[in-house]
Amino acid sequence: MGCFVLLRWGGTGASYFLLLISCLLPLKTSAQQTSEASQQLETELTKVLSREIAQWKKRTGIKSAKQDIQIRVPSGVSKLEPCTQPLKIDTGSGLVFGNLQRKVQCDANGWSLFVRAKVNVTAKLPVANRALKRGEFVTAQDIEWQSLSLGPSSRDLMTRIEDIVGRQVTRKIRRHKAIQLHHLSSPLWVNLGDKVIIEARSNGFYANMAGEALESGGEGKAIRVKNLSSGKVITAYPTGKGRVSTLF
Repeated sequence: MGCFVLLRWGGTGASYFLLLISCLLPLKTSAQQTSEASQQLETELTKVLSREIAQWKKRTGIKSAKQDIQIRVPSGVSKLEPCTQPLKIDTGSGLVFGNLQRKVQCDANGWSLFVRAKVNVTAKLPVANRALKRGEFVTAQDIEWQSLSLGPSSRDLMTRIEDIVGRQVTRKIRRHKAIQLHHLSSPLWVNLGDKVIIEARSNGFYANMAGEALESGGEGKAIRVKNLSSGKVITAYPTGKGRVSTLF
């Protein structure tokens, strides 16, 4: 709402001038509040998303990543005043990149709304330098590092070379594409010829002894193991790196 004031130069000219100024000031203040509300929302949500990305990097072991966060402020924010208390922003439970949505709430002013954001993340990841077919075993020579732009399908990423090398390909791995957990077999906890600890349990009884793996295997796979004390070959199941379990 504006004001129209007819100015006359005379005894009341100064009063008319002051009236004009007083009419303009509320408009300027309102525009400033709208700008501050938008800026507050954008700043606080950016902080929350940046914190989520940092936690994701720590959890996945990714050391090098770049991010670009674009907040899409709803048009309704133009009708809101800045919140006089810190905003409450829901944290996400899924991916931290792609098209995201968060609920933002201001208890002090009694409003809440949903805000969308587009988050682009580029991370340095180990990738195959050639196409790897199903059944192949990954070697260190097959892997190199490359910066990749991540999207909604970038789940269960393999981020460490030591977790990739030595495992068998179960789904074709494309050259210079992110390697995901479902591309590889379960890790080999025991390799052929490894010295292992054989653990035996039965009705509360526990014993362990030295053994030698006669086969390679991972979780849930039965392998043949030689008991080095008795020379007997038994069937055991890998339970961890260098450890197998059997029952009496």
